[in-house]
Amino acid sequence: MAKLVVTLFTAGIFLLSSCSKTPDNVTETLPTGTATISAGTFTGNAHTTSGSVKVVTDASGKKFLVFENFRTSNGPNLDVWLSPNNTGSPYQSLGNLKAVNGSFSYELDASINYTINNHVLIWCKSFSVLFGSATLQ
Repeated sequence: MAKLVVTLFTAGIFLLSSCSKTPDNVTETLPTGTATISAGTFTGNAHTTSGSVKVVTDASGKKFLVFENFRTSNGPNLDVWLSPNNTGSPYQSLGNLKAVNGSFSYELDASINYTINNHVLIWCKSFSVLFGSATLQ
């Protein structure tokens, strides 16, 4: 019985530590000298989500997805996905959400198709839940 309790306790600690939360707040220096290509406003789905997002290009031609005054609920394993819809299938991942509050950006390489995948999704990978989305127009 004691062995079972230790095993369950160890498994619980492992599961809790593997479900990392997103940092609370970040404010990055955003790309400067930019021109806006498309923009959208976040709305919540399963969680309150707000702020704006836009695709910009800088003087060197690099493209960025810029989050401004962004806010969402915290959760485990939140990612930023671009998709042609809000279902998350198919999608292109930009990686982990940098923070649940703040202003920050992701550089978009040539493989990212933000015109077809014009829905910016905040997706909880652990539970397959859409936290919020914005449509780039």
